[in-house]
Amino acid sequence: MIIACPKCQKKLRIDAAKYAGKNLSLTCRNCTQNFPFVVHASSKVLVAHGEPEVCQDILDLCCQDLGEILTCNDADTARQYLGCHAVSALLLDVALPGAFPFQLIEEIQRRGESIKIILLPSVYNRTAYKRKPSSLYGADAYLELHHLPDRLIPLLHELVPELSLKSKPCCAMSDKVKGRALPVDADARQQAEELSRLLIADIALYHQEQIDLGIVQKDLATRLASQLEEGRRMLACRIPQAELDRQDYILSALECFATARERELRAGEEDCHG
Repeated sequence: MIIACPKCQKKLRIDAAKYAGKNLSLTCRNCTQNFPFVVHASSKVLVAHGEPEVCQDILDLCCQDLGEILTCNDADTARQYLGCHAVSALLLDVALPGAFPFQLIEEIQRRGESIKIILLPSVYNRTAYKRKPSSLYGADAYLELHHLPDRLIPLLHELVPELSLKSKPCCAMSDKVKGRALPVDADARQQAEELSRLLIADIALYHQEQIDLGIVQKDLATRLASQLEEGRRMLACRIPQAELDRQDYILSALECFATARERELRAGEEDCHG
């Protein structure tokens, strides 16, 4: 766990598992500031998903003290929880608002934290643009939403044996999750932008190697032509055609994703050569 000194902001590292549930008195080695800090013991699993209903579904799947599971719907809150709670497993939405999945995973790895990460797709669709991911940005596993009821608890036990989670019978999530909700107070342009972001995040999960190669070869849109067209068809099911005629929202979302991914790849190369 990484803690910032309240006076000079110098980062301090403590063993969250060792001190879980304890009130500590810490001293900054940089400025000698003394300050108290409580290491929370209750958060074993963090569910970070932009759709509140998915977070609630996961809570409903688990038979245990809900204090053992934290949920959030954006990257900033996820970072806060990861910074002050002893998290053993992270269920991460690939389209979590505020950050791309590879950015959060890189931050966790850079800090040297031992957190098992399971990626969750963002838009419910059993077949569109999907195949088994060849790479997971350094995460440990991924689960389709409709597989959560029967596979989530066994997978968590496999990755983090000390967790005491138990599953309970419930209706399949495929009966509950038909499509990610879009902000009702947004106009058609904003809804098109948001849904395109979600679709590209999902496409990227299943085609990461193609995206990384397309960034290097400068042919990303051509390389993913069929997947992008499927994304456009899904977009057209929920956004008025008059709005879609204004611009190619899917391509714009892909370019935004590719820009962030290219920046991350370059940073990784610099670290390797540094």
